[in-house]
Amino acid sequence: MESRTVGADIGRRMLFKAVAGSAIAGAGLLAPTRPAAAQTIGDIELLNLILNMEYLLAQFLSQSVASTTATTPPILVPVDRLTGNGVAGVPIIPGRGVTFSDPALRLIVNEMAADNRNHLLPIRVVIGALAVRQPLMDISASATAPFAVAMQRAGVVAPGAVFDPYANEENLLYAILYLKSISVAAYRGLTASISNRVVVQNFTGFLGAEAIHAATIRSYLYSRGATTPRLRENAERIAAFQRSLNGGQAFQGVAPIMRGYAGSSATVQTSNVSPAAATGEAAGRSAGQVLNQLYLTATTATSGGFFPEGVNGTLRTSASA
Repeated sequence: MESRTVGADIGRRMLFKAVAGSAIAGAGLLAPTRPAAAQTIGDIELLNLILNMEYLLAQFLSQSVASTTATTPPILVPVDRLTGNGVAGVPIIPGRGVTFSDPALRLIVNEMAADNRNHLLPIRVVIGALAVRQPLMDISASATAPFAVAMQRAGVVAPGAVFDPYANEENLLYAILYLKSISVAAYRGLTASISNRVVVQNFTGFLGAEAIHAATIRSYLYSRGATTPRLRENAERIAAFQRSLNGGQAFQGVAPIMRGYAGSSATVQTSNVSPAAATGEAAGRSAGQVLNQLYLTATTATSGGFFPEGVNGTLRTSASA
């Protein structure tokens, strides 16, 4: 585990090992699933979908803070956290390190990268031998790469234009906003379908970390947008594009809004740093809707976007609009 969370991670690792053991023995986490038409989605299927998403987050964030100096080797995702049933993960279509002008932002993104690398281990411990390996993922910066396609369709850049998430801090903020919004919606939406209550407890812990990450990036876009309006404008465009992909309430920009509150007809202007409903809660998405966001499609598909060959596991089909 990485040194910044050694104490917490040791405890978490022991807890997950205990969960894995008890699940194998009695809770049925690793038991064969019944026919799909006659059952709810199994825990392992959901955990493997989350594992695919965590592979993407860990790789992208680690690449973005990879050192560009020869004296400081980059910290990347350990290869033993990318395997599945003893088979090595598929190499990514890579990105590169960002040249940061804001040291504080670099430290924040570095922390996010470490958190997502750390998420991989306990999730894999729980899944055990059924953990899927890392699939092919595209986090590159060409004009046809997923980040560019998303930003073209959102209107952040012109059709066919290159969007390089590693070119500068502004582009990186847009890219992290896109992925962290998906992560929060995924954990929020899928937690209710997990049957093992201890796993649910840890799922909510991951949700908390991802929500803090997302809120931090949203705060950067909101505060910098006060003097550079396009940051807020582009955040709105990105959120609108995500809503078009079966996104719903889960995806909002950061422009100030008038927000109502449950049980009251009053409204008050807010920053919208927290994309919450009137009840104050974050919205979630189903497994298929999460895949809409990752595949960059509003229709049924089994691959596309950040996963050119699809995610690994049973849950690999996006939802229809």
